[in-house]
Parts: sequence; structure tokens; C-alpha cells
Amino acid sequence: MDDPKLTELRGLVGQHEKLVCEAVKAGKVTDLPHESQLYAQAIQEHMHLKHVHNALEIADLREGAPYEIRVGGDTVSPLAHLATHAAVKGQIEQDPLARAAFEKIVATGTSAHHAEYVLIAVLLELLWEGDQTVKAGSDTAKAQSIYNHKLEELNRNSAFRRKLTRRFSADHFVFE
Repeated sequence: MDDPKLTELRGLVGQHEKLVCEAVKAGKVTDLPHESQLYAQAIQEHMHLKHVHNALEIADLREGAPYEIRVGGDTVSPLAHLATHAAVKGQIEQDPLARAAFEKIVATGTSAHHAEYVLIAVLLELLWEGDQTVKAGSDTAKAQSIYNHKLEELNRNSAFRRKLTRRFSADHFVFE
């Protein structure tokens, strides 16, 4: 993974993470572009977590190196966690199916943060399926169709909604 372009891109992303974090600390989130405001919201919701805080504090100093932590046998990224929250916040704003699913999950007593986790899981499945179909040389429309179907199911099928809500907890133990 010594690809210089990837390292450069990670460095630029690290600078962005640091700038957004500084805007959060300075109370200047509204001065940011909209997509950065979504990331700032995710930062604000997670800054109390040790590994998120540490990753953001050195975001511009990593020089393109990923920030990952080992938890048991898994490697996780607190910054990827923030990015997925920001992505789902954007989906909720822009995609009527995602917004309807989110609102239905929250209306049934689940916290907004936990509802985001459910939608993150569905979005990550879409990305994984899309990646697999691209690698296979197939059309990604099927993956998008599956994603849309899952969002529709979250909105209308209480058993499916309960199943996913239980499956994906809102716990942040990994990043504490």
C-alpha cells in the first residue's frame, strides 16, 4: 500500500478532517460547505470518544498514513466511522426512501443515532455489492435495486426493521 497517489489523497483527506474539526471547535460549522457540515455533525456526535478525538487531533500530521486501531482481531477506523455517518446524513437529506426509513425507525422508539447505524449497514452492503458487481463486470443497477428494496422494507415491515435495529447496535465501545 505504498501507492503515492493514495498516500497523497489520504493526506488531503487528513487536512480536510483537521480543518472541519477546527471549525467545530471554533463554532464555525455554518461557514463550511454543506458536505463538510455533515461531516462536522458526525464529529460533534463522536468527539467524546477517545479514538475519534485522537484521530482528529493528528489528522493533518499522519502524512497520508491511515489511522486504524485494533480491537480484538479486527482493525477499525474511527475516521471511516465518521465518514459513514456523514454519508448517511446526506442520504437522509437527499433520498426520500432513506429519509422515510430513517423517520420510521425513529418513530418506533429508536434513537436517531442508532437509526443512522441501521442505514449505515444498508449503505455499506450496497457499496460492497456494487464493488462485487463491478469486479465481475456486471451492472450495478441490481445492487441499487436491492438497496432501495431494503429501505422500502425498513419503512413498511416492522419485523425487518426490528431485526436490523437489533443486529446493529448504537454502541461505540470500540472507539472509547
